[in-house]
Amino acid sequence: MTSFFNQLKAIAFLSALALSQPAAANLSALISIHEGGSDMWEQRGRIQDLLEKKFGFDRVRFLVDATPAEIPARMQTFLETPAQQDDRRFVWVSGFNRYEDSSVCADTKFQTIKPSATSFILAPSCYTDIISLPQGTRHFSLTTPTPITQAARLGRTHANTAPWIAVLALPSSNEPIIQGTNSLIFDYLNTAQNNQMDPAALLHHLRVRFRWNGSNFTPQLDLFDRGIQRTHLRPFGIRHSQSSNHASFGGLPTRARKSQLALYSKPYGLDGLTIATQNKPVRILRRDHDGDMRFVAIGSSFFGWVKSNDLVN
Repeated sequence: MTSFFNQLKAIAFLSALALSQPAAANLSALISIHEGGSDMWEQRGRIQDLLEKKFGFDRVRFLVDATPAEIPARMQTFLETPAQQDDRRFVWVSGFNRYEDSSVCADTKFQTIKPSATSFILAPSCYTDIISLPQGTRHFSLTTPTPITQAARLGRTHANTAPWIAVLALPSSNEPIIQGTNSLIFDYLNTAQNNQMDPAALLHHLRVRFRWNGSNFTPQLDLFDRGIQRTHLRPFGIRHSQSSNHASFGGLPTRARKSQLALYSKPYGLDGLTIATQNKPVRILRRDHDGDMRFVAIGSSFFGWVKSNDLVN
């Protein structure tokens, strides 16, 4: 009888210990990448294997049964599901913009998506209009995130505000470009260092490796970071030691006709800033749809569009 009571005490102790332990982080991914390629099924298998074995995701869900019109609602359900403190969510959606018949973008009446967990979201730029980001979110279009500028200036946040959200815009026109960008993302994930998804590194990768002339796509990142420790963010986070390598840009630097260049965040609208170009290499990466603008890198910290006439051919 004594032995039986001892066993009951041991079971009760172990049960209490289990309840006192913090819940393990739940790493889940939702993916709906463009399905124009003939090797799509094989590609899904490679992506799932990579996310599970390299980055430690518990669940990787592909929206193979969702129409383009259903994707916004499926993404909303995934991102807004109540979360534990250490949950991590990764979203990768690609497809056409709202002006195409098979658009993955939401209509104008769609409700705002409010992520409830730490999330890294790759989606067409139309999603930046419907994803609610906390006050203090920083936008990186012309500059590169650095340890000084990556943390958000905290404003009015709530107890249920996710501590970290990154939204990286993807192109949403021209099927070969969409497929090619998906390949660039897979290449980055396959070679990512320290088994960590770094939105700043992926931003740089798309800026440098996206070389399709005639596209007005501008890689840009919106980042909310409450300033939590990098070790608490895995598999996400920004490596402070990340530095751009000029050799990775490819080609030779060109010359600017002016000592200062107007650097724009888009090849239309012409809003941006002025950059002094003395002692800084200017590298032409591609041209826009009309050929009037060039997407360039100035040094290793600035990327954007300049007028073609401001550069020496």
